[in-house]
Amino acid sequence: MASGATPEKGQRVLPAIRKSLAAMSRRQRVIYFILVAVKAFSGFLDVAGIVLIGLLAGLAANNLDPSKPLVILGIPLPAVSQEALISLVLVVLALFVFKAVVAIIFGKAITVFVARVESQKAATIANHLFSGSLSNLQRFSKGEVVWAVMGSTGFAFGGLLGSLSIFLSEGLLLILVVATFFLVDPMATLFVILYFAIIIGVLQIAISRALKKAGIGAAEGNMESVVVVDDTVGAYREITVLNRQSFFVEKFYAVRFRLAASMGMMNFLGGMPRYVVETALMLGVVMFVGVQFVTGQLASGLVIVGVFLTGGVRIMASLLPLQTSAANAKTQAEQSLLAHQLLQEIEETSEKSVDAEVTPPTTSRGSSQPAGSGLSVTLRKLDFRYPGSTTLALKKISLSIDSGQHVAFIGPSGAGKTTLVDLILGLLEPTAGTVQIGSQVLSGRKTLPDNLVAYVPQSPGMVSGTIAENVALGTPADEIDIERVAEALRSAHLTEFVNSLPEGIFTSVGSQGNSLSGGQIQRLGLARALYVKPKLIILDEATSALDASSEAFISQSLKELGKDVTVIVIAHRLSTVQHSDVVFVVDGGEIVASGSFSHLRKTVPMVAEYVRLMSFGDEKRND
Repeated sequence: MASGATPEKGQRVLPAIRKSLAAMSRRQRVIYFILVAVKAFSGFLDVAGIVLIGLLAGLAANNLDPSKPLVILGIPLPAVSQEALISLVLVVLALFVFKAVVAIIFGKAITVFVARVESQKAATIANHLFSGSLSNLQRFSKGEVVWAVMGSTGFAFGGLLGSLSIFLSEGLLLILVVATFFLVDPMATLFVILYFAIIIGVLQIAISRALKKAGIGAAEGNMESVVVVDDTVGAYREITVLNRQSFFVEKFYAVRFRLAASMGMMNFLGGMPRYVVETALMLGVVMFVGVQFVTGQLASGLVIVGVFLTGGVRIMASLLPLQTSAANAKTQAEQSLLAHQLLQEIEETSEKSVDAEVTPPTTSRGSSQPAGSGLSVTLRKLDFRYPGSTTLALKKISLSIDSGQHVAFIGPSGAGKTTLVDLILGLLEPTAGTVQIGSQVLSGRKTLPDNLVAYVPQSPGMVSGTIAENVALGTPADEIDIERVAEALRSAHLTEFVNSLPEGIFTSVGSQGNSLSGGQIQRLGLARALYVKPKLIILDEATSALDASSEAFISQSLKELGKDVTVIVIAHRLSTVQHSDVVFVVDGGEIVASGSFSHLRKTVPMVAEYVRLMSFGDEKRND
């Protein structure tokens, strides 16, 4: 399990159910328990039906032998007519039909309601992971993220709350049936209670530990499966060239085998109670009737026999879902652990940030942004430390980027350039110091100026959909501004290519962008950034892997922006650096030098060597 998981390996059922209920709003809890209570009410109808069936059996026997008057709870009852007996049969049938209708309607209502709660909580977790800081998301592997929003929430709500509704409704029915038994024959009832208590107790002890182990194995297997598939797809070319497919296929088989074994064990153990309880009930019925027959009370005790036989069948119908739910709840508690941890984290975060949410963004006095110009960027004494690290990744960073400037960050790998950009983008929150974009001091992701800042990574992510949907990323299809898409594509020098496609901007591209070249994907990423008409664009090594032609297109696009947009580039190419207004040299988490390219090249030996290496790289690229 990835670093995002806690050392805790599981949780008990009752604490897990309490966490699921606590994660619901008060209104949701009230609605949930009202629905469960109404469904449980059908248990009274069941008991009434059981009593009437016993009465029906006794009346039928009484009519067959009028010399033996029917006695119920010490009260002798007279014989009844055949018409009255038929009427009683119809009442019993109507009662059971009505009970079934009530149970079905409210059973469905509970299922739909819990599904709605589950989807809301899954969206809450997704919002927490995807709208928070980058370091918050990076605590988890991709498998854990997928499991948290797709699997764990299902077990935390659809699973545990579904099991709880069965516990409450079927449990109440079980209590009512046993109470009815006790009124009819206390001694026989005590025997029934002892009999089933021993069977269920032994069954729970036998399967409890195995169920918990299977639940943990299933949760881990689901997460590991996602990771293996993601790794294989992501590194497909390298894996194929190195002929390592068998390694990943075998790894996937091992993970899926463990998952299948865990799921199979869960299904086996979950179904076992049915056979045990059914067998135990049949044995109990045979013993009960046998005792009545041996003692000569079978004919005179038909009321008791009818009540206990009917009630026994209904007990089995309750014990089976109760036992199955108890078994499922053990695995559901294990598999809901990650969702519960994240929901608790969300609650704690909300309590800590409630004041911050109502505080308006900080504005620097005397700093106004000229209309139509790029955003300025100011960093003051910026420190940053990654969670769990004791070393500062950035130390005392202070710099100013004027409105409309084109600047470059250069430096060796691991120097802190990308971390610095992530802080400017608001993806990370500084350990100390401030980040100011224009007149606004960032205090977290929520205060980043809307649609004024854009980002182009080294490998822009493509989403399943059309070119227009990829350019207007995150915009509903019916709200996309087609003219703005065309303008962005034109600025990114993609118009000719897109027009050559059969369906133009409505041509579909896969999530991997397989129909596009690397240069086209990169320019599509730039078009995506330009679509929002930003005042600040940040490119993270966006041209380092491109050929000369593709890089020239992007460089030309950036030049055409003029002073209307501030541009920050993490650069590994001499052609990118030499045209920058200001170059910042980053090394060891610090700004070690800054100035014009020509000045730094002459005065800073490290820059001169770095330029030599970049020049060599450019020469090789152009060969």
